[in-house]
Amino acid sequence: MPRVSQEHEQEVRDRIVRAALQVFAERGFHRATMQDIVRASGLSVGAIYTYFKSKSELILAGCDLITDQELAQLGARLASVTGYRDRIAAAVGYWFDNLAVEQTDGGSGFLILQAWAEADTDPAIREMLVRRRRETVTSIVMILQEGVMRGELPAWLDVPSVAHAISALLDGMLIEAAEDGAAYRRADHERRILALIETLLAARVAAPPEPIAAAPARPYESARARRAAS
Repeated sequence: MPRVSQEHEQEVRDRIVRAALQVFAERGFHRATMQDIVRASGLSVGAIYTYFKSKSELILAGCDLITDQELAQLGARLASVTGYRDRIAAAVGYWFDNLAVEQTDGGSGFLILQAWAEADTDPAIREMLVRRRRETVTSIVMILQEGVMRGELPAWLDVPSVAHAISALLDGMLIEAAEDGAAYRRADHERRILALIETLLAARVAAPPEPIAAAPARPYESARARRAAS
């Protein structure tokens, strides 16, 4: 029996994962079945289960595939851009380009919205979201560190914290896009992201600010407890 090459095995894996992503986007995590993925892939049941034993494994593999492709594409786009501000605009534009594709094709953006709703009950989905967040923050950290090294951003910038905040803001734009529906306007949302970046760029000549101390946590008071105390 001829030996199957690693390249062929990877092609089969990617084919299965792409079919799974399509099915998840169309039917949702819960309604999708392994049989649906078999039909979408055009492969046999045995071929599917040779590589993946469950939907949870496919969710994780799908996240890795999407992340690897997006990071490679972002790197290729930035490779041809030299000015730092232009690189920022290109990176933000790339994120919104992907969102536009996801809105049109029902791709990973809609899957992420579903995943957030399932994270509390499915450990595999939670792990997928953690991986996604980690990769997104890492990409933003690299771009911010470049700005600090170039003198475009303040040397005192708390790069990891700001990277996490920008990542959360980008996810907020996805939520707003879902909420707006047909009223969504890319230009408005992109401007909000760039406005934050412009504030950071303007701060490069500012002195380090005094740290803001976090307010002490207060236990949540229920409406019944507040009424009893009044």
